[in-house]
Amino acid sequence: MSRRKGNRRITVASPSVAVWIAGALQGLFRRGLVVFKALAAIAVLAGAAWAGEQAVRHVVASPRFAVREVRVSATTHVGEDDVLALAAVAPGDRLLSIDTDAVAARVASHPWVAAARVRRELPSVLAIDITERSAAAVAVLGALYLIDESGHPFKRATLDEADGLVSLTGVSRQQYAAFRDASAAAYREALAILDEYRSPDSSAKVRPPLSEIHIDPHYGFSLVLYDGGAEIRLGRGDYTDKLERLDRIFAGLPGFGARGLASLQVVHLDGPNRDRVPIRLATGIR
Repeated sequence: MSRRKGNRRITVASPSVAVWIAGALQGLFRRGLVVFKALAAIAVLAGAAWAGEQAVRHVVASPRFAVREVRVSATTHVGEDDVLALAAVAPGDRLLSIDTDAVAARVASHPWVAAARVRRELPSVLAIDITERSAAAVAVLGALYLIDESGHPFKRATLDEADGLVSLTGVSRQQYAAFRDASAAAYREALAILDEYRSPDSSAKVRPPLSEIHIDPHYGFSLVLYDGGAEIRLGRGDYTDKLERLDRIFAGLPGFGARGLASLQVVHLDGPNRDRVPIRLATGIR
């Protein structure tokens, strides 16, 4: 006997149109609320930014923060009027809107200025602190140029500025233009020799002043005495030992004064023999 299977009924419940619309509207409302909150936050931030910008403009433009004084640190070679002209800041300018880096760069363009620092002193002072260069010698490069401790020419020298400084010779203008780094290194070595010459140990007398240090790329360095013009040929290297031998030569000169120095013409300290130093005396000296 066969058994008849019972019929299975599947019921699908379909929501009403009204419920579907209500759900859709509720979703739209939630999304609209999120968008509204985001727009409101953006509006608040924009308003705060605008209010802050207006407040900053008000403070910057306030007469309380107008420049009443430009204060320049004490200088030896740079005139205050020159600094003020380069700074290009006038009383009444807005202190808070001044670009201090730009002012410092303009002031540092002066040849005597090694570095410039510009700062605000609220409410109304702009302070300019200057570090000046120091002239260590004068380089003869067609004209006279002041040389700093790093061996770089930084300014064409006037006669007053060159007065009392040792001249560095032997490097032509063309050589310096073609070999700046090598020329600066030669100048630095010459300045190191000059410093050692001027600072003998306690057992030596004060050495006579120099007028010139000559630089020769092949033979080295020569010193020229201010009194009498004698040439002291050092060559290269062992400068401490050579200057000590020079001290013994000076000590053996009659009187170790102008008369004694006048007897010298050339002293050779550039040879290999440490025990014998060839000396050329001036003509007519006995």
